[in-house]
Amino acid sequence: MNKQKFDQWVDCFATGIDKNGDKLQMHSFAIKQNGTCFLHRFNQRTESSDVRSISKTVLTLITGIIINLAQQGVYPDFNEDTLIFPIIENTVNLTNQANKEYLAKIKIKHLLTHTIGYNKKLLMRGDIKDMDPFTYLDYLVNYPIKDEPGKTHLYSNAGFYLLSVVLQEFIGEDLFAFIERELFEPLAIKDAKWVKYGNYLAGATRLWLQPEDLIKIGELLLDKGTYQAKQIVPKSWIDNMTTIKAYSSNFDPTVRKYLYYYAYGYGIWLAKENLFFASGTDGQYIVVIPEKNAIIVTQAEQKDEMPIKQIIDRIIACDL
Repeated sequence: MNKQKFDQWVDCFATGIDKNGDKLQMHSFAIKQNGTCFLHRFNQRTESSDVRSISKTVLTLITGIIINLAQQGVYPDFNEDTLIFPIIENTVNLTNQANKEYLAKIKIKHLLTHTIGYNKKLLMRGDIKDMDPFTYLDYLVNYPIKDEPGKTHLYSNAGFYLLSVVLQEFIGEDLFAFIERELFEPLAIKDAKWVKYGNYLAGATRLWLQPEDLIKIGELLLDKGTYQAKQIVPKSWIDNMTTIKAYSSNFDPTVRKYLYYYAYGYGIWLAKENLFFASGTDGQYIVVIPEKNAIIVTQAEQKDEMPIKQIIDRIIACDL
């Protein structure tokens, strides 16, 4: 990738139209490959953007850091098989006693893979628009769980909000302060904002970052948890994140696309090709292509995301 090629792709985003014939509402586009980075901000944008569900990937990285600290003796035993209910039991008001047998079986790995056992997508803004955020936790622990944890994959925001609750209660300090110290400061990420739902980070969404920040997170994933020669997240955890844990419920094995939601690892999507990606509603992407030593980032406010995905597919096919 050179500057001329990059500018051609910038023009594709700038002139692209969606299904309604409207121009794409892009915030930023960046590519980093073999140490060279090109970044374009559309309309001279300087503000950070809500990265939406890329938040899930960030929270997964934090989980790996906490597990590593527990292994070093900083915290009590904590891993992907840790049961969550003993950690949050004293913070919730459980009135649906039928849920208790399921809650007692939910582990960290079920939160990371959207396999809690709900049969409805929860905390997706529509179902909570008239609710007090301080009631979200009780809403989740009392909403009927229909399947055994680990049996059914249903993507939603529920698991990662529960994860933010579990992590904060486990470490015994404000989770965002921990994230700033253990992840953002080592990555030189400044001025990040993450909305709280009640006393806890939204977890699954509502994190504001700059495109440079997403590139750094992409580098951390590409380089197996290392950033500028410092191991921030254990390599074993990155490998774990990017190993298939559940297949997408509507995947089609005949589809020939790079940016395809084929399977889910821990907090990240895995494509059929040798790449993985974090994604968020309205066109937020961190695409990591290890065999080409490349990262692609987009930020947008685009309801019809298909044109963005199609351009990213073309970039991968033609230039990377």
